[in-house]
Amino acid sequence: FGIRPCLWQLKIAEALLKGDHDVLCTVGTGMGKTLVFWMPLLFHQGIQIVITPLNMLGKQNATSLTKAGIKAISISSETATPENFAAICALKYQAVPVSPEQIMKLNGEFEKLLKNDLFMAQIISIVIDEVHCLTNWEEFCPEYKELGHLHYILPSIIPIMIASATLTKYTLTNAVHLLHMHADKLTAI
Repeated sequence: FGIRPCLWQLKIAEALLKGDHDVLCTVGTGMGKTLVFWMPLLFHQGIQIVITPLNMLGKQNATSLTKAGIKAISISSETATPENFAAICALKYQAVPVSPEQIMKLNGEFEKLLKNDLFMAQIISIVIDEVHCLTNWEEFCPEYKELGHLHYILPSIIPIMIASATLTKYTLTNAVHLLHMHADKLTAI
């Protein structure tokens, strides 16, 4: 990526690769939070899924990763085509930024992917970026509240990382509750 990572970034990547705990990342804007989403791909063959509330962030991530030589596709309502999902299922991408609406769409293509054992065996981790939106945007984007169902769908060996630059204690407690996370299995870095 052309950037030397900080120790905290390496610790997060290590925790995600270890896979025995969910991970909390709270660092300020511009500190390099996004880099840790993708660092595991440098150490392990697989797929990283990042749930992002803003389609522009997903597009920016996919563009940056492609320039760095990592195959990426951003999935939003405008790119959720059968062809793109077939390519994801065929493991043609290592990085998949996706909107909450698409990953939680009932009977949607992502739901089918999450039930596909071959696909799931390739997942390194799932990142929920801007997790403060979980409580702040629940009326604007109700699918954000549904992300807690992922803990029931995902195998326990796939960690979930929650990330935010603006996370109050109340919002963190609420997010952990809504996502059905367990405090004893949550590593804060």
